[in-house]
Amino acid sequence: MCGRYYIDIDEPELREIVREAEEKARESLGQITVKAGGEIFPTDIVPVRVGLHQIQPMKWGFVNYAGKPVINARSETALEKPMFQASMTDRRCLVPASGYFEWKKSEENKRKTKFRFYMPGGFLYFAACYRHEKNSPLPHFVILTRQAAGGAETIHDRMPVILQERHMDTWFSEGLDALGAGLTDLSYCIA
Repeated sequence: MCGRYYIDIDEPELREIVREAEEKARESLGQITVKAGGEIFPTDIVPVRVGLHQIQPMKWGFVNYAGKPVINARSETALEKPMFQASMTDRRCLVPASGYFEWKKSEENKRKTKFRFYMPGGFLYFAACYRHEKNSPLPHFVILTRQAAGGAETIHDRMPVILQERHMDTWFSEGLDALGAGLTDLSYCIA
């Protein structure tokens, strides 16, 4: 599960993505503020890639029937679930991030320890999908998750679906099934 991630704008390309989202928000939405860096929480407004060369500000979390945010979708079942089906088919996107956080509960004292996952030497993209919500000027997105791999399973049983930059075109044109092994071809660090 991905409940928090972060953006480090020291990365030049990521800083440019944030700047573009801020500019679009000012042009079309006026006073809406894009979270430009630091720890990102559900319901924050952040930059999202909606095509190879398009950045748009979006709010993190679909609104469910009870009015609560749903922030993640299981990649294995998203195409089957009514809440995500149309978005997965027609509105896939990518969420740029420097890394994400997971928490592990200690068996002996029940305290949680926060772990940071990141790609060495750059940033990453989470596979996501979006939709338009009633009474919201912005689209809302959910991050796709998968079974944890590559050492992450020692911390949590789920992790975000992370796409390498070379797979972006496939994600936008063909989708999840076409990526296959590209979803697991990862090397990241845990801190």
